[in-house]
Amino acid sequence: MAYFEITAKLEEVNESSYTIQSTGEIVTKVQLAMVVPGMRDRLTCELPLDKAPKSDLLDHWELEESWVVVSADGMRALAFERSNARAGEKWVGALVVFQAVAVREATADERKHLQAARKAQKVAAKQRRAARAAEKKAAEAGTTPPPIGQQTA
Repeated sequence: MAYFEITAKLEEVNESSYTIQSTGEIVTKVQLAMVVPGMRDRLTCELPLDKAPKSDLLDHWELEESWVVVSADGMRALAFERSNARAGEKWVGALVVFQAVAVREATADERKHLQAARKAQKVAAKQRRAARAAEKKAAEAGTTPPPIGQQTA
């Protein structure tokens, strides 16, 4: 069962393994590095090898930079201290890794809905910026602007 889905553009696929110290068991996993529109940072998802698509399909998606839908049932945060924090950054941070249970290529319809939602988000942000600029200009002039969405005659 998946608690949430993430739609993003697949950039990189890595397969890695590690050994559990207590049992000696070797665990192999597939990591997907993806980009979500509007986010600065990449998104990383881990899949167990038995739930991951075949490697040739993953390679094809990586080459084409396909849009994928990843279903996840959990996440874990890896906290760290920044040795050289930039201005405005806190000295501590966290890397969130999503524990994926399934991945598939996004349909054309899903991509259209994502693009339409992104466009609506940009328009709303532009309107908010324009409203703030009008409020600031009105405050400087000493008048109050009309409410948002109403036109003046």
